[in-house]
Amino acid sequence: MNHSRQKFFSRLSLFTALVFCGCTVLTLSSCSKKPSAAIIGKWRVQGSNETVEFRKDGTVITAHKVNAGPPGNPHPLTEETTGKYAFTDANHMSVQINQGNTNQPPISATCVVHIHGDKMDMTVTVNAPGNNGQQEEKASFRRLK
Repeated sequence: MNHSRQKFFSRLSLFTALVFCGCTVLTLSSCSKKPSAAIIGKWRVQGSNETVEFRKDGTVITAHKVNAGPPGNPHPLTEETTGKYAFTDANHMSVQINQGNTNQPPISATCVVHIHGDKMDMTVTVNAPGNNGQQEEKASFRRLK
C-alpha cells in the first residue's frame, strides 16, 4: 500500500471514530430517566413527616409518625400503609393503597408525576370509597438518601 493511500485510510478511520463518539455522546445526553425508573426510592413529602417509598416491584409504602397512648404519656409510632403503583404512560400512574383494615376496599388514585433530579411534584386525584366525587391534591417531594 502506498503512503498516500495509507494516510487516507488513517484519516478515514479517525473521522469514523470521531463521528461514532459524537453520536454516542449525543444519544446518551439526550436520554433522561423515565419517571417510572426515576421514582424508585424513598421520598419525603415536603412540609410533613410522611415518607413514600416506591420499589422496583411496583410496591409503594407510605409511613408517617403519630403519637399514641394515654394523654400525658404518648409514645411515637410509625403507621405504614402499602399498595401498588403502575405507570400508565410517561407521566401518569395509577395507585391502589390498602387502608389497613381488610374490610375496606383500597383507595384508588391517579397521579401526574414530574421528577426533576431529587425533587418530585405530584398531582394526586383520589377516588376513595364514600367520598363525594374526587379529591385533588398537589404535593412536592424530596428524595431521601
